[in-house]
Amino acid sequence: MGSKEEIKKVIKEKYENYGVDAGDNFINILNNLHDIVVCHTANSKVLWANQVAMDEFGISPEDFGDKYCYELFFDCKHNCEGCAVIKARKSGKIEEGEIITPNGKVYLVRAYPIKDNHKKIVGIVEIALDITKGKLLKEKLEFSELKTEFFANLSHDFKTPLNLIFSALQLLDLKLEDEQLKGYVDTINQNGQRLLRLVNNLVDLTKMESNSFSLNLKNHDIVKFVEEVTMSAKEYILDKKRLLQFNTNIQEKVIACDIFSIERVMLNLLSNAVKFTDKGDQIIVNIYERNDKILITVKDTGIGIPEDKQELIFEQFGQVDKSVKRNADGTGIGLSIVKLLVEMHDGQIKVESEYEEGSEFIVELPTKRLSEQDDLQLKEGTLQPEMQDLTNKVEIEFSDIYS
Repeated sequence: MGSKEEIKKVIKEKYENYGVDAGDNFINILNNLHDIVVCHTANSKVLWANQVAMDEFGISPEDFGDKYCYELFFDCKHNCEGCAVIKARKSGKIEEGEIITPNGKVYLVRAYPIKDNHKKIVGIVEIALDITKGKLLKEKLEFSELKTEFFANLSHDFKTPLNLIFSALQLLDLKLEDEQLKGYVDTINQNGQRLLRLVNNLVDLTKMESNSFSLNLKNHDIVKFVEEVTMSAKEYILDKKRLLQFNTNIQEKVIACDIFSIERVMLNLLSNAVKFTDKGDQIIVNIYERNDKILITVKDTGIGIPEDKQELIFEQFGQVDKSVKRNADGTGIGLSIVKLLVEMHDGQIKVESEYEEGSEFIVELPTKRLSEQDDLQLKEGTLQPEMQDLTNKVEIEFSDIYS
């Protein structure tokens, strides 16, 4: 780009010599910008404003009169705090600031001093860019990060005393001989596990919402793993006098999945099946392949879900009805986490249910696999769930079941 003199010469040769009024065209361009443009005198009175400015502030050219910008635009009797125009007039340099219009929009303002041949400021041109959406997005991201950090700290602050309580309870259980006192210890332990589950769910839900939760995908035999998770809950389910059955028509199917997330999905669905069934009811887990998809179903013969409530259960804090007969308490965030985990696998989950007849939750996962090289690299140094870990997780996941 050339000097100012060269640019003026080009404008004169290319436009004005052909009868084009550069001034009129310049005004038309300013009027059709999406940004606010306002021309001020050296003492901040308004000379001209483009159409966007007049629309934004609800004024017309007849309103200009001999008014300062703060009088015309904000109906004030004093300069706005941090006014970019005032700063530009004092410094003689381009200055920036922010304004909030009467309708709540946020604008980034730049004030450009106009100088004569003697470097004297004779006016100020103010251009304001609407940054409302960007501002809101930034605030939302900052809030999301703050919320994630808060819940992470909350998790740590809760887990430390809870672990001490669990350790003390184990020692008490070893020393106590009175069965009634042992019952009290079990109640404390169960509710401690329930609190731990709630904290974990809140932390993970917050991470998922802020996109800071990621899957650790590796190739695994999904059939074998789903059976292991189901069997890890067998003793607990049978102790609650429910019947548990596992069925499959395939012996092995290796797919790319995060087994810790799949484990969580299965334990949640199994615990829900126990919650909404009675003694003698059946809980049946099926896994089979259909149309290049793996389908995992958890079916029960419990109280079922009314048709008009079936979408609600996958929403955060969504519960069918507090009056519905059930054998547990809950926050209503477990299934929303399950849905997010399944969808992060590019899968989907749905429920088929008939009130007072039972429910069937159907998880559908793609059968895609990682290349052998990628899978080998990912598996190096990674941990695999062990049966003892599963048993502990069953205790936590089923902690809000009381009968």
